[in-house]
Amino acid sequence: MWNNAQAMRRVSGWLYFAVFVMLIGAAAVWLYRSPYFPIKKVNIDGSLQYADGAQLQEIARRYIRGNIFRADLNGAQAAFSRMPWIASAEVRRRLPDTVDIRLTERVPVAHWDENRLVDSEGEVFRAAVDEDTDLPRFRGQAGAGKTMVEHLAMFRRDLAGQKLGIAVLSYTPRSAWEIELDNGVTVRLGREQERERLRRFAKAWSELLAAQADRLDYVDMRYKDGFAVRLKKAEHSEDAAVRPSEND
Repeated sequence: MWNNAQAMRRVSGWLYFAVFVMLIGAAAVWLYRSPYFPIKKVNIDGSLQYADGAQLQEIARRYIRGNIFRADLNGAQAAFSRMPWIASAEVRRRLPDTVDIRLTERVPVAHWDENRLVDSEGEVFRAAVDEDTDLPRFRGQAGAGKTMVEHLAMFRRDLAGQKLGIAVLSYTPRSAWEIELDNGVTVRLGREQERERLRRFAKAWSELLAAQADRLDYVDMRYKDGFAVRLKKAEHSEDAAVRPSEND
């Protein structure tokens, strides 16, 4: 008898649990299909300058509508993330009637080729900017975006005192650096000690080279104790005791 009572209690417990689960499931289905929880507000958080506003609205209309429990927030987040100018997207529901969207936009740093850009994290993406947007051009190998962004920032600091801008930054397959300034002069830095060499260039620019800027084609800083210059005309002028090695 005692064993039968204990078995009945166990069966009763399982039945109560099953009923509880069924009630929870029914409540979830009711919430999912209920017309009483419409989305009334959609908040978009993020400083957006380049993203297509019409495309943002279209995605929101397609995925974020009707019942707040039924809205496809994962689909919206994925769609926002696929936009070329969006680096990351986060979409969350805030009960009872609000959806919050947080978007992080890419910050363009340079042109990569005719149809692509490099963002502040070194990621290459396909997008276009207005023609009057002042961005340098990168020439490098696939995967070099991050180190080129880092070097661009450092090189700009080293040249700031001379008020020289960078029009083209090149990073060759042999890991050599070359800068084309916004005045048309090219500076060859080689594969090592590139910052030290650029600082030597900046010093030489203020003391000697600036007065000849219109005549300069390139300045080669790969010498140990000096540098060489090439003039735009056929004549050449060198100021160095040792030529740079081919490996540099």
